[in-house]
Amino acid sequence: MTRKMLTTAAATGALALALAGATPAVAAGTAATTATAETATEVCDASGLQSGLWTKLCYTVTEDGVQFTGRIGLAGPPSPDSPPLRTKLVDAALTTDIEGGESLGTVQQSLLFRATTLEIAGYGGTVPCGSTVTATFSVSADGWYTHPISTSVVVPC
Repeated sequence: MTRKMLTTAAATGALALALAGATPAVAAGTAATTATAETATEVCDASGLQSGLWTKLCYTVTEDGVQFTGRIGLAGPPSPDSPPLRTKLVDAALTTDIEGGESLGTVQQSLLFRATTLEIAGYGGTVPCGSTVTATFSVSADGWYTHPISTSVVVPC
């Protein structure tokens, strides 16, 4: 391939990811973040491919707590010549725990994925300031193994 062809292919791939709302970097594992009480903005710092779908784990920190949300979407835009996307049954689980062993709860849902982004609201709520809260999001479908994504956040004082 020539340099021009490689540059064009890279630009096309980056555009496809941008149009799909995906970022090329996959942040698997646990990323610890400290938030400030003044911000109530949603942060999405963990994402990855699970069961052929793009998954994202987000959180919003308030003055005295945190709320987690999992999202399931297409891994990228379909090719123009590809067959229509079929409906897929997915099983999703979003678990939230406070460091030290206390569980805020687990949400488990079976959902029909029809090529539009799905949201799974996880447990959250008031937690002691300074606590680290960790959420794990997993999705399985069509017999694929899960590759859970996790994120951790420290609730500000």
